[in-house]
Amino acid sequence: MIKFFRKIRQSLLIENKLSRYLLYAIGEIVLVVIGILIALQVNNWNEGRKELAKSHEILREIAENLEYNNAQFLQEINEEEAVVKSIDIVLENLKMKKGYHDSLGFHFLNVAYWPGSLKKSSGYESLKSQGLDIIKSTALRKAIIDLYEGNYQEIAETGRISEDNVANTMWPMVTALFETMPSVPHQAFESLKIIPFDYNELVNAQNYRGFLSWWRHSRVVSIEVRMTAIEQNNKLMAMIAEELK
Repeated sequence: MIKFFRKIRQSLLIENKLSRYLLYAIGEIVLVVIGILIALQVNNWNEGRKELAKSHEILREIAENLEYNNAQFLQEINEEEAVVKSIDIVLENLKMKKGYHDSLGFHFLNVAYWPGSLKKSSGYESLKSQGLDIIKSTALRKAIIDLYEGNYQEIAETGRISEDNVANTMWPMVTALFETMPSVPHQAFESLKIIPFDYNELVNAQNYRGFLSWWRHSRVVSIEVRMTAIEQNNKLMAMIAEELK
């Protein structure tokens, strides 16, 4: 093809047809420019396809993470509700001064429990490494950011506050007021228990009862933020499913 055009140029120059040569040269330049533009367009189209495929891969990973997180949050909610139940049993017993009985041993221990947050965020980390703008839908991109930087951070903060309060307040009171019964390796958590050194002293320990009242509120808040996370997870999964269509 190049030789063909070269022969035409040489022929026009030999015939001294300058005006026709100039028109031909301009036409050749235009064809070259058009070829370059087409090549760029094809390259941009290929890059766009690669970016779209990558964004869909990340969205599928995020959706898988959200399904896992929903199951994890439900488990944590069940654990939090069990703690609330134990708190209610302990507070009622102390308020009514019903006296110690063996079944209270587990509840005295369980009130000091709080679940950690074991959510998966690998899809979101991949998205951040690729650049958030890889998700073209503004609404979808905003929903993802709001979930991970908003509600998930709230869950993490709730866990951090719980851990600080257990370390600084709960355990010092527990070790001062209770004796931990001997346990064996691989013993089920439900069979563990602690007993008060002096039940009457425990009944009169207003700081312990006051802390349990606040701790109950903290556990309810922890349940609420996880329920909100599940609701947001479900909405985001629906948005991702629509985008992947």
